[in-house]
Amino acid sequence: MNSLASSEQLLSPFQRSVRWVLIVAAVCMVVYHLFTVYGVVLGSFEHQNLHLAFLLVVLFLDRLVTSKTKTESSVQFILIFAAIGATTYVGLNMTRLEEDIGFPEPTDIIIGLIAIAVCIEATRQAWGWTLPIVAAIFIAYFFLGHYIPGPLSHRNFNFEYVISYLSIGLTGLYGNFLAISANQIFLFVLFGSLMGLLKISDFLSELSKMVSGRMRGGPGLAAVISSSMIGMVTGASVANVAITGAFTIPYMKKVGYKPALAGAIEATASTGGQLMPPVMGAAAFLMAFFVGVPYADIMIAGIVPAVLFYICVFFGVQSVSVISDIKAPKETADRRIVLIGIPSFVIPVGLIALLLMLHYSTGVAAFWAIVSCLCIAYIRKDRPSARELLTRVVEGAVVGAKIGVSLAIVGIISQSLITTGLGGKIAGLVELLSAGNLHLALIMTMVVAIILGCGVPPAAAYSLVAIVVAPTLVKMGVPILSAHFFCFYFAIISAVTPPVALGALAGAGIARAPYFATAFRAFVLSLSGFIIPYLIVYNPVILLSGEFDFWGLGSIITVPIALISCTLLVYRAWLLRFSGYETAIGLAAMVIGFSFSIFGDRWPFPAQFAVLVSDIALFGLLALSQRHYHRKSVEL
Repeated sequence: MNSLASSEQLLSPFQRSVRWVLIVAAVCMVVYHLFTVYGVVLGSFEHQNLHLAFLLVVLFLDRLVTSKTKTESSVQFILIFAAIGATTYVGLNMTRLEEDIGFPEPTDIIIGLIAIAVCIEATRQAWGWTLPIVAAIFIAYFFLGHYIPGPLSHRNFNFEYVISYLSIGLTGLYGNFLAISANQIFLFVLFGSLMGLLKISDFLSELSKMVSGRMRGGPGLAAVISSSMIGMVTGASVANVAITGAFTIPYMKKVGYKPALAGAIEATASTGGQLMPPVMGAAAFLMAFFVGVPYADIMIAGIVPAVLFYICVFFGVQSVSVISDIKAPKETADRRIVLIGIPSFVIPVGLIALLLMLHYSTGVAAFWAIVSCLCIAYIRKDRPSARELLTRVVEGAVVGAKIGVSLAIVGIISQSLITTGLGGKIAGLVELLSAGNLHLALIMTMVVAIILGCGVPPAAAYSLVAIVVAPTLVKMGVPILSAHFFCFYFAIISAVTPPVALGALAGAGIARAPYFATAFRAFVLSLSGFIIPYLIVYNPVILLSGEFDFWGLGSIITVPIALISCTLLVYRAWLLRFSGYETAIGLAAMVIGFSFSIFGDRWPFPAQFAVLVSDIALFGLLALSQRHYHRKSVEL
């Protein structure tokens, strides 16, 4: 986070003063949100309004600290006062605004316009132009859609009505998305930041060395392990790259990985962190809302797909290390750091999983995870200083503010879709273009999710697809949980999908590698992430649902075999490069595995049994062949 990371020498007296104001605002924001878990002080809309005020003020103060010109500083001051003024007005007139929705007074309209403009500008500063442009298109459609001929036309809405529904009428900006940010997401983002007080990166670095041992892909595998475990608590790909990439990428480059490959491995592993329970990022909390189930159900359903993704990335890194001729590392793990770090990691993360499994609210789970994190940090001998604690608090507040303000904008887009009926029209259009063909509808959904994910936060990309397209998939017979997981995965995997791959961009920056080379390698490494969503739709066992008959249990074996074989075939290597014979075996194992997993429920039991045994035998033969020739090469 720029503001506190800046050295004292580089900050002017004015910037130092602003930095302290930012610290105070961030601390107040954190204390307030922690208190609301057990102390209900405000109503729902009042809580959302204060949350929005905190989001905007923290974001603009953070930018003000690094402002380089008087003009830029003046703009940030104006935005801060506009944000405070608009949210204060809403707070003072809450009851009347809620009752007068659709019929605002002239002053209400002015405040509503200010609120929309300030939120859009905050989103632009936090995430760039993509999401604000998308929001502007939907707002324009709300105003002008009645001029469009054909099925996309809607009735004429007057100016006051639109502004009321988008902001000042306590819908749009003040919709369910902002509520989820205020009640669930913010505290988990804060928890992920506070985990840095426990020096988890040191623990994971040594643990990764221990687990990966002296394998040729050891340094890359270490990055996969550490990034997956950090991702369990941060739930943000770019932040994950920044945290773990700082030590994994230089380590990989040191042992022989090319910069682009090192950045790609870290970007892929970090992106998968948003798929890994118990904390799967903001989009997973939104999924619980859309599907209408407790978050614990989402967490449980996400376990198998996430494990499959990381298994494939693990094998992919091993394979690419072989063809890159990476030598086995000689460094040994520091067991003392591992032993000290185990309780520091396991207790907070385990507490989240336990409380969610016991059906406590996500806010309660985050609250006690934060408390346990702070207690452990100050029990240890290397307890953090007050400055370190404040740094982590501000980092968490700023990242949480960035996510929160993007969700406020998604609320505007969602309201436009609902009030104009565009959501249903687009869903009908997808169904029409796919001619009722589920396979074609899935491909179209994938493309839409990836496009929306180009430069848009994953939570926003998932939300838009979930609102517009997921209902169409459900209408075609896809279970609602599978449909939303399908959209969720492609919204996440867009972080490593060219041309705009934010995770790969961060990895390339740390590795000092060409962006497109890094993004392409990350895309190839994450190939399983493009296959798993389809398996989720075609095989409910992947989400631990459906019937666990012979086909279901057999799928638990054939799905990993098929995905691992596919990953190995991309590089045609495992312990060694594949021979033609081994390539044929791997191809057969992949085809048979996918066939059983997708179509096996339609086969009689004897055929299921024969295919399952054949697939296991083929993969076993491939493993034995690789092991045999690997031993020979070692002996030579």
